[in-house]
Amino acid sequence: MNFQELGIDQDIVDALAAKGITSPFPIQEQAIPVALTGQDIIGQAKTGTGKTLAFGIPVIERVIAPNDAEWATLEAQGAPQVLIVVPTRELCVQVTKDIEELSHNRGIRTLAVYGGRAFEPQIEALESGVEIVVGTPGRLLDLYRQGKLKLNKVSRVVLDEADEMLDLGFLPDVEKIFSSTPARTQTMLFSATMPGDIIALAR
Repeated sequence: MNFQELGIDQDIVDALAAKGITSPFPIQEQAIPVALTGQDIIGQAKTGTGKTLAFGIPVIERVIAPNDAEWATLEAQGAPQVLIVVPTRELCVQVTKDIEELSHNRGIRTLAVYGGRAFEPQIEALESGVEIVVGTPGRLLDLYRQGKLKLNKVSRVVLDEADEMLDLGFLPDVEKIFSSTPARTQTMLFSATMPGDIIALAR
């Protein structure tokens, strides 16, 4: 099995090949075809098994970017279309890097949002326009409550490392973020383990 057989756009296949990635991991092989149809996904996979591409490739394919013909008809140009929620700043930086490497040739703008650094650069980037926001729950909620992060046009939400989110006490924040995305049509949840609270959230 190769990425072309999963029905992925050629530009992403080429971007993967440039990184030496030609064959999907099992979680990618199982998740990508389902995610491309727009269905919700619950995936159980440990860290380091390729989850980022499992959700990253489908969301990149569904984003309407400034370079796309459909951009001219987009109702809210520059409003985030995808929200990826992660538990830690380290994962936030890594996921953002992986997304950017696959999407740079489409003109997709991706922003990492996490605490421990100044608000101003993140706010400036949001005001300039971004298509994909990757962030930790606390900083995402801070920016949302300040009115700087608009979630009303987000159609796809990904929750990565959900069990770690639970361990860190972020679940109430995550639920608040979810309830603030009225246009959400697809949700993807990934977790290494499935404790009861995560199953309840998934349901």
